[in-house]
Amino acid sequence: MPDGFTRDVAASSRQQPRIAWLRPGWGLAIAVWIIYTVGMAGAWMATDNAYEQSVEVNKDMWWVTLVLVILMWALVWLSGMRVQHSWRLGWLSLVLVVPVGLSLLGAGLAFAGQGTDWATVVFMLGATLLVGVGEETAFRGLVLNSLAGRIPVVAAVIVSGVLFGLMHSVNAMLQPFGSTVWQVIVTSMIGIVFGFVYVSSGGNLVLCIVLHWLYDFSLMAPQATEYGQNPIGLIGLLMVVGFLIAVPVGIVRYRDVKRWPTPAAPAAG
Repeated sequence: MPDGFTRDVAASSRQQPRIAWLRPGWGLAIAVWIIYTVGMAGAWMATDNAYEQSVEVNKDMWWVTLVLVILMWALVWLSGMRVQHSWRLGWLSLVLVVPVGLSLLGAGLAFAGQGTDWATVVFMLGATLLVGVGEETAFRGLVLNSLAGRIPVVAAVIVSGVLFGLMHSVNAMLQPFGSTVWQVIVTSMIGIVFGFVYVSSGGNLVLCIVLHWLYDFSLMAPQATEYGQNPIGLIGLLMVVGFLIAVPVGIVRYRDVKRWPTPAAPAAG
């Protein structure tokens, strides 16, 4: 079987949960989604700024993200779940490395201009790291791993990606409803791409966290420069291209995979 997966043997990459009802499965996956969605709704209640004012919004609600990070890692520990299976990069990571790299290049061009608020740039470096750690631990770490032991891996990737997108529905509190609907669709697509990157890397959560962090940072931090935004405007298009590549390839490659890999045989990159 390619990539170290097994068709029939249940995953052994989990310890016994420290709390019995936190056993990985549909219940835990939905609970994580509810907790994170409610938490983000609370975060938006902590700010009076519009959603597109990313810097000001993060200054208001960074502490909520920190609480969510702590909660997610508490759930990892209490559930006994292993979320970091591998340190491999995985072949599908290229569909994210290219747009993230270009986005970082654009951010660098913006930072090189006059009037850059470096204190804000440094703050956003930390704030977006919290976002990356929290969201990837929740949706690729807890949700995807919980579901991958119950349903085929491709289905787990798609469901976890859609739940990731639906979590963004609370953004309607800070922006028009139509914009939120579009954002839910786009973030669902991005979540599915991140899911396939996670699977193709054999379960490298740190890789997903770093890519998520740098992507958010490169898009938001340029608001603290004279440009007011990332000067490279093709990033969104490249993410869509990445989706169009990753999803069909991932579905074909992993369509017969029924269980998450064991620690002794993680998926190859």
